Amino acid sequence: MPTFTILRCHCVVFLLVVWAKLSVGQALAQSADLSSAYRGVLDLSTYSYQTSKPVSLNGQWLFQWHQLADSATIFSSQTYHQVPGNWRAYTESHALFPQEQGFATYGLRIILPDSGRIWSLRIPPIRTAYKLYVSEQLVAQVGEVASNASMKPGAEVKVVSFLVPGKEAFLRLQVSNYHHAVGGIYKELQLGNPTAITQVREKRLLASSLIIGALLIIGLYHFVLYALRRNDRAPLFFAVLCLTAGFREHFNSESLFFVVFPEVPWEPTLKAFYAAFPISIISMILYLQSLFPSLVSPLIKKVVIFINLAFLALILLSPATVYAAWGTLISPLAILECGYFLWVSIQAARFRKEGSFILFCDMILLALCVVNDTLHQFGIIHTYFLLSSAVVIFTLCQSLLLALRFSTAFARTEALTVQLKTANRNLEYMALKRQEAEQRKTLEEIRNRFFANITHEFRTPLTLIITPVEQLLRTFSNGSAAANPGVPATLNVIHRNARQLLRLINQLLDLSKLESGSLEVKESQGNVALFTEELVSSFRLNAEAKAVSLVFQSENVPEELLFDADKWEKIIYNLLSNALKYTEAGGSVTVGLTVLSASDDTRRLLRLTVSDTGVGIPPDLLPHIFDRFYQVDDSRTRSFEGTGIGLALVKELTDLLQGHITVESQVGQGTTLIIDYPVRTPNADHPLLPSPPLVQANFPVDPAPENGTEPQPITGQNRALILVVEDNDDLRHLIATSLSGPYSILTAANGQEGWELCRTELPDLVLSDVMMPRLDGYQLCYAIKHTPETNHIAVILLTAKTATASRLEGLTAGANDYLTKPFDQQELRLRVGNLLHHQQLLRSFYARTLTQSGNIPVVQADNGFLNQLYQTLEKEIDNTNFSVDDLSSAVCMSSRTLNRKLSTLLGMTGNEFIRNYRLRKATDLLKAGHPVLETAYLVGFDSPSYFGYCFKELFSLSPSEYVRSILSES
Repeated sequence: MPTFTILRCHCVVFLLVVWAKLSVGQALAQSADLSSAYRGVLDLSTYSYQTSKPVSLNGQWLFQWHQLADSATIFSSQTYHQVPGNWRAYTESHALFPQEQGFATYGLRIILPDSGRIWSLRIPPIRTAYKLYVSEQLVAQVGEVASNASMKPGAEVKVVSFLVPGKEAFLRLQVSNYHHAVGGIYKELQLGNPTAITQVREKRLLASSLIIGALLIIGLYHFVLYALRRNDRAPLFFAVLCLTAGFREHFNSESLFFVVFPEVPWEPTLKAFYAAFPISIISMILYLQSLFPSLVSPLIKKVVIFINLAFLALILLSPATVYAAWGTLISPLAILECGYFLWVSIQAARFRKEGSFILFCDMILLALCVVNDTLHQFGIIHTYFLLSSAVVIFTLCQSLLLALRFSTAFARTEALTVQLKTANRNLEYMALKRQEAEQRKTLEEIRNRFFANITHEFRTPLTLIITPVEQLLRTFSNGSAAANPGVPATLNVIHRNARQLLRLINQLLDLSKLESGSLEVKESQGNVALFTEELVSSFRLNAEAKAVSLVFQSENVPEELLFDADKWEKIIYNLLSNALKYTEAGGSVTVGLTVLSASDDTRRLLRLTVSDTGVGIPPDLLPHIFDRFYQVDDSRTRSFEGTGIGLALVKELTDLLQGHITVESQVGQGTTLIIDYPVRTPNADHPLLPSPPLVQANFPVDPAPENGTEPQPITGQNRALILVVEDNDDLRHLIATSLSGPYSILTAANGQEGWELCRTELPDLVLSDVMMPRLDGYQLCYAIKHTPETNHIAVILLTAKTATASRLEGLTAGANDYLTKPFDQQELRLRVGNLLHHQQLLRSFYARTLTQSGNIPVVQADNGFLNQLYQTLEKEIDNTNFSVDDLSSAVCMSSRTLNRKLSTLLGMTGNEFIRNYRLRKATDLLKAGHPVLETAYLVGFDSPSYFGYCFKELFSLSPSEYVRSILSES
């Protein structure tokens, strides 16, 4: 039998048996809806008599310890006790060795929903004798109650019925125990109509009968097996195990034994019940030894048998108050014994013994049920006793195990052949699936790589078109259009169509991202009405050119909302483009924005309506207008151009935003598209994000900046050196030309060439493309930022890859900034100027730490290279022969590279850096009280006069004057 089939059989059978045992407890569901008893009163006034669901009488009962109280006494009591519960609080006995002898009276007032009803009580075994009165009527008695050991014990489950004339029932329960270690009400009483209580009783009896019958039949069957083949003693021990488990089941649940034999004395039956436990443990370990002789330790087997035989002798020779208490103390040992049995099964599975997997599964179930029953016995959890159910599973599966031991070699060979064929089919199927998954993954990677490459190939020439056109437009806007009046119009046409091509490329890429699931929603805070109005306004020139009226209306829209500005802009742009395209002169386009409803205080449903008076759409074509690349008019003589992706993108973006889009149209009258889009209002639980930029859809060219608006780099006598790394010759030349005025420019055609120039020339800034041969931009950036000689160089990545993952990859590599193609030349110059300006500020700050004798610390924690230099100089501070060559060797770079790097970081040479550090250190020593002469030698000057000259040149004070200034300040 295949392993997984066996495991499934285990699970199915276990669930069926446990269901048979637990289904009787479903009738208690009503109790979860009603309150427990409180201060001796249980309110059932809302209980429906006809629901046929018993109620558990749990909670606080009135209680009188060591009193067989009458009704007046118990119902005037102010002492309460939890039911079910034990008497340990009164007997002061320990949970592991209880001695709960005594007697008590319980009381409970029940408020009923109706009067004149017949009610039934299911009374579990109450140790060890009790009398139950309902409204002063004796309705049940087990054993004989007394206040001393003269009482007579009993144990059975009773169901009693009684008529309650009014709407209140008074329960008084007298309990006494002097014959058992555990006393009192330790199981719940149930109240309900007679039909419901009877059904519960019958279900429990049926479940117990099923388990007992199965165990008895299996046990007798294996006795017969042993009689027929006595060389194998495993069936014998297994049969004993089944019979003892079946005998113990007689006393669980409804105590079926006392139902069948009501006149049998209590004490011998209790001894037999307890004796079954050590016998079953001994049978189990002997059974395991018969199956796997080499795996069961002889020493552990002897210890287990000795402990259980001693407990069996204690049961037979002592009263229940002794062996029941010892049974509670020994119960945790059952967990250890089951743990050992489980370990044996694991070892058997490890060595691939026959039937070991079946045994392993059985032992897991058995161990779990033993733990459950032990915890339930101690009152730690309130479940059901499941050991008998687990034993049924165990016996059924062990029957299968023993049957396998009697099977023939031919049957085993046949089963192995079937398993081999099945395994081969599974392996072939899994290999085919794995191959298909690998092919899909490869195709996905090819497609993603294709889109990335095609984006780069489109954006690079578009940059070479848009950037010069914008530059020319700025030139003509400054007054050069008079000589050539037609040129600006032509340039505007080129610029507009290039931007339109860029937008089409972006839409195709958005569709690809939506298909792959890589497009994410990114909310930002802003005024959605103002944002939408700005977008609509950007179309007014187009509308006026076509003599179309464009109207925007906004109503009841909150000023601040959280929405995805980028996707909102794309939706509105495509809808307005379509509306204006299909609306003839003299028509109108209306854009409406309103709050449709509010589901709560933080969410709003925003409705966008775009209506036009255009040509309209036939009804039979409406279901297809959101399909990709679909054209309503796909003839060769169609009146309107288009790609068929605008509305498809609108639909998929709306779905991504969890919105809903509907369309209404009539041919010749116009079309209305309605988008309902859920947005949120910002609150304390949602941090406020920057407001989204107001995007202009027609991309007008910015006017030329006024003089002085661009930050110019502060580079001293030399201009900043910028390295441009770009594989496209035209774009590389264009960028170099646009930056060649204020900066010195170096160029490289690939990443490897750029890296070599970085190491030899140490530029101030590197402007690099991402997709390049030999070494891409990410690799170049990583090499620059992780090499000590070059990690101070600023890097701007210039690329056509606009995805967030690509930006994060570049920033992770250490890039200082990221600019996407096509870019604006003015923006590029601003970003370059800002980075170089920031580097100059850092250079000035680091230099001040060495040239000013203030409180600025010398070591800067945010620059590891300078820290390394400072630490090296600190060790050699008094070494007069320490030179730039020594310092460069200490940091593993050439003297030339060190001088270039120090010039970039501090604006000084290596010799100046060493001298200034010594002089800066001298100020600290002078402040500490060292004499001038001593200080000169301590900081590495071999001539005190030269030390004084250098000190005065740097700080404009001689060392003596500096000391006097310190003394005067103090």
